Amino acid sequence: MLYQGETVRLVRALPKLALEMHAEGTVTGIRRGEAGEPLAAEVRFFGSARQVTADVPLDAIELVIDFTAGCTAVLWRLHNTVPLLIEDAMNVMLDRGFEMRQGLNGMQLVYDRSSGVWKRVERFSDPTGAQVVVAGTAWDGSMVAFSGLQRFMLEFRVLGRRQPYVMLHQRWESYEEQRRTTPAAMTLLRVLLDLSAAVGAECCAVPVAGNWLLDEDWDSLLQQPYFPDFFIIPQSELPQPLPPLYRAQSLVKEKAILTTLPVKFSPGDDPIERTAQELKLNQLRVCKAVGEKAYDQMYEAHGSLAGLYSDAKEAFYDAISIANELGLKEESEALEKRLQHIKAVFRSQFS
Repeated sequence: MLYQGETVRLVRALPKLALEMHAEGTVTGIRRGEAGEPLAAEVRFFGSARQVTADVPLDAIELVIDFTAGCTAVLWRLHNTVPLLIEDAMNVMLDRGFEMRQGLNGMQLVYDRSSGVWKRVERFSDPTGAQVVVAGTAWDGSMVAFSGLQRFMLEFRVLGRRQPYVMLHQRWESYEEQRRTTPAAMTLLRVLLDLSAAVGAECCAVPVAGNWLLDEDWDSLLQQPYFPDFFIIPQSELPQPLPPLYRAQSLVKEKAILTTLPVKFSPGDDPIERTAQELKLNQLRVCKAVGEKAYDQMYEAHGSLAGLYSDAKEAFYDAISIANELGLKEESEALEKRLQHIKAVFRSQFS
């Protein structure tokens, strides 16, 4: 099964399309038969000279690991050594039944200290995961892809500007289901609990937006309004009282879960079906969090100042729109006042 937006490459040449073996492209659709069976993938191939979009037999292409634009979880404040955390994290995924993805499923990363950017160096095929476990300890970072509907990818960032941390990527479509239904949410919960234990993480959060990926300041995820829907954090860092929509559950070793996801805290709990209004309120919180994060980053000189200002404005515009849609007049007025404050600060201090 292939999904729109995935990167693939040819395993053989296609002379009729003037495409050489290993030409890479992006899946733009799947052509199916009358019974719904997949027959071919529509792929947009890209190169220096031209772009070609064509139907390609499924046996002529293989998946290629690439930087993800999907949903990202982050695990930080790690206590395990780098060799142990890589090996143990890999074992968690394999033991959970997520096999190594076929094709080019591994990637070495290098941290460019002059620009503060993580760059792809080499992609490779790693059928067992052994290459990442053995060589990954000497690299700045690495990424490895697994099979399954979620398209999970583990990313280890070992030698960068921060202490080592681990990320788990998946498709946004999978995460939206985890936001709505208990069975899907429980699958993610189990994986994150196991990964947290395996890498010795004090903290875990999902999802993480691009503004946090920009500065890698993971502790700022713990500032309200929260962007993530799910945390594993020390019990001492649980907010009191709990923010709206969040629930909390104590864990062993003085840890706790803080979440808006529809997870069950005990086997006897009833499944949770989140309402449309709850999802909208969740979206409102997320927009406010992005707006405040971008505003903070304007002072810290992370990224383009104009881009951060635009992020802040758009996030608050979206939040105001949602508040109006929900009939939250006072909330809308407070958001509008906050937006005007940010605009005034930008004009007086940054223009």
